[in-house]
Amino acid sequence: MLWTFIAVAAAAWIVQLLLGLFQMRRFTRRVKELRARCGRVAIGKAKGGLHAGCILLLAIDENYSITYGEILEGVTVFTRFRRYDCLNTLNLLDLSEEELASLPKQHRIAALSAKEDLTEYLKSQESIKA
Repeated sequence: MLWTFIAVAAAAWIVQLLLGLFQMRRFTRRVKELRARCGRVAIGKAKGGLHAGCILLLAIDENYSITYGEILEGVTVFTRFRRYDCLNTLNLLDLSEEELASLPKQHRIAALSAKEDLTEYLKSQESIKA
């Protein structure tokens, strides 16, 4: 009985690992496609915990205005990216909590995460040039 439980648990772990790898490959492929089509892509994330987490991909132009967005939101590895146009035409560096108040909490967290990551990246680029 114990060995059966261990075998089932090991099989479930392996299946979960393979499905997670499949989702990561899909994510990486989508980011590469967006970068090839749109140029710069900012990535924001909000961990789920008890709620569905989300990942936000935001294509930005040379002025850091958002030109296109996609969101991956859900609790399973079968979730797919879908268009997310709520932030189009806004400047990513100028986003504020008040501006995003109408969005769901996870979407706000992901958008602010993308802003923070871009800000850190720009600071690191400035320090390299100096």
